[in-house]
Amino acid sequence: MARTRLFNESKVLGGAMDAFRRQGFAGVSIKDLEQATGLTSGSIYNAYGDKDGLYRAAFNHYIDAVIRTRLRTYAGDDAGLDGLEQLFLSLLRSPDADEHGCLLTNAAVEFGAEPSVASQGVQEGFALLKQGIERVVAREMPAGRADVIVARLLILYQGILVLVRAGREANACVTVIESEFKQLREMRS
Repeated sequence: MARTRLFNESKVLGGAMDAFRRQGFAGVSIKDLEQATGLTSGSIYNAYGDKDGLYRAAFNHYIDAVIRTRLRTYAGDDAGLDGLEQLFLSLLRSPDADEHGCLLTNAAVEFGAEPSVASQGVQEGFALLKQGIERVVAREMPAGRADVIVARLLILYQGILVLVRAGREANACVTVIESEFKQLREMRS
């Protein structure tokens, strides 16, 4: 029988998520995770098995709390190009606009394409982003160009997050986003 957790799991996973965003998987120690989560190492191991298990749980929390929430807010069932543009502009606001960046982007850069503790989260996160962008593009843009537009927007999305993580060009990103969506609106006409 599973034991009842005596801690706020959302708070714990949020703390772990931020620690991994700040330092990467390799840079975070169990001591760091104790400080970030407020749990003892014994509680971390009992609840999540090990550092890998906590990372996976924190990554899933990130996908739900950040990526899915953003997609529902800005690229939901009735969203158009205006909503999608706001999704891109939201990247320049918390939580991803701080110096810690996006956990999905950070994990993709840290682990690359090799199988890792992040593989499932990276695959799911990118698939969700692509699906969200595809839904809007399918509704708003001519069918023959949809694949290229989706690819271009995914590249722009991740490029913005890399620049934000590196502390570069945040002001220029607004201009680029606005220009991109202006072009898309013109293509739609």
